[in-house]
Amino acid sequence: MCRVQRQWRSLTTGVVGLFLLIGGCRPAGEGYQGERKSFVYNEAEGISTLDPAHMSYIAAIWAGTQLYNGLVELDTALHIVPALAHRWSVHSSGRRWRFWLRSDVFFHDDPCFGGVPRRLRAADVKFSFERLCDARTRSPGLWVFWGKLVGVEEFHAVTARGERPAEGIRGIRVLDDTTVEFELQRPFAPFLALLTLPYCWIIPEEAVRFYGADFFRHPVGTGPFRLSEWVPDVRLVLVRHARYWRRDESGRVLPYLDSVVVRFLRDPKTAFWEFQQGRLDMLSGLDPGIVPSVLTPEGKLRPEFSHYQLLSVPAYAVEYYGIMLDTTTEGGRFSPLARSRALRQALNYAIDRERLIRYVLYGLAEPAHYGILPPGFPGFSPQTIGYRYDPERARKLLAEAGFPNGRGLPPLVLHLGASPRTLSVAEAVQQQLADLGIRLELRQASFPQHLALVREGRAMFWRTNWVADYPDPENFLALFYSPYRAPGGPNTTRFGMPEVDSLYEQALTERDQERRFELYRQMERRVLDEAPWVLLYYPRLLRLLQPGVRGMHLDGMDRLVLERVRME
Repeated sequence: MCRVQRQWRSLTTGVVGLFLLIGGCRPAGEGYQGERKSFVYNEAEGISTLDPAHMSYIAAIWAGTQLYNGLVELDTALHIVPALAHRWSVHSSGRRWRFWLRSDVFFHDDPCFGGVPRRLRAADVKFSFERLCDARTRSPGLWVFWGKLVGVEEFHAVTARGERPAEGIRGIRVLDDTTVEFELQRPFAPFLALLTLPYCWIIPEEAVRFYGADFFRHPVGTGPFRLSEWVPDVRLVLVRHARYWRRDESGRVLPYLDSVVVRFLRDPKTAFWEFQQGRLDMLSGLDPGIVPSVLTPEGKLRPEFSHYQLLSVPAYAVEYYGIMLDTTTEGGRFSPLARSRALRQALNYAIDRERLIRYVLYGLAEPAHYGILPPGFPGFSPQTIGYRYDPERARKLLAEAGFPNGRGLPPLVLHLGASPRTLSVAEAVQQQLADLGIRLELRQASFPQHLALVREGRAMFWRTNWVADYPDPENFLALFYSPYRAPGGPNTTRFGMPEVDSLYEQALTERDQERRFELYRQMERRVLDEAPWVLLYYPRLLRLLQPGVRGMHLDGMDRLVLERVRME
């Protein structure tokens, strides 16, 4: 499977500064005339790759959504719908899936094709999925097909020796240029949902061979935009794909925009100022320090901002601090958290989440008093109770762990990304833990550095979040399945419990949805008791748009789909 580690953004904005592309800086209220324009937004955390096999965080995924397509995708209601495949079927056994591809899809024009338009073929699907499973690719999305497709483990073992089986993965068969079939080792209920993930976007073999190790900065896909320019930490420019296959309801070829520009501004105050001046197209999320100036306590725009558009929905996400449990790793070797469940539980009871949300987040979240699944998500149950603020219970657990009033407990090092919001939250948590005698040291790094630290097992304790990749509880609970331990999977805490693994495996083959959801709830309760996470809150998504932006949709999975966005 492919779980994508998503970095929640404190302030994401669009900044206009490319004069050749968009005609210079535009004054407030101007610049939206004409048929096609540029949409500009900011990635404060940066982007390190445009290779789908390594798109494990939201900044890269937002850009990749404009560049690539998969066999299937999610619509605005989060239902699975056709994309590169116009139809599919599944055998009554649940183990064989067949997909029929569209015949009108072309890859981006690129030098790797020698100047000849290149049509999508079923062999591209096989190549893309085998590359994901190739040991030499070192993809964090290996788990997408691991233990699911027939032959994937032996394929991975052979490629780890620097070889490649002539037939590739036995469970992927190209029947003709427009038909591909997958054979699973056993029924897997969310298989179709897995194919909506970024790791499953389709790329051509020619591009990977032509660019070699530099493919990550020379993306070639079938999406609505293609790469024009990428200056790391400065700007990323995507331009309209003239051969894009999709049309709107009136038959008009998409996308409506001429280009998408991504800027990499670190300072949220600068970005907010640019938006106010009318030179930016979107703010995604609001820095806690800015929220009171923009929103009322009820979450409405204040009068001076009422000419902007506000989109707001509950996120299918949970914000938490992860704990390394594997004592053989650098992060867990000397960690008291890895060795004491009582200490991990004490941290969960020591945090006043309601106070964090009221005074740090200004109400833009809900306390994580339940479990792993956020409220409203499929499979969520209000009867699943997690941790609430209880300082006396925290003190008792701290003493039970051998650290009465924190005595003898070394400082706990909490690793963070560069976001001002996550730092503000961590500083508040730091003070709350200090009241119980627990010392917390905060260390910040850029998000790519932070992600590497976590995936490689070098962090004891870290801030992160999980945003749903698709609306199924398996997408969250897979983070605790032991075969999916990082770096090859999303289980970054290296959690492992045979009973939890068994429940997860039972749920995968259960076709009755309610029985399947109940198995996940049992799994969730056992995970909560072990406390591999310190749960913080369930966020709320916000986007501010300029008055002339049309066609923007916001869902609980925080996707950015720009092919139908236009400027007026």
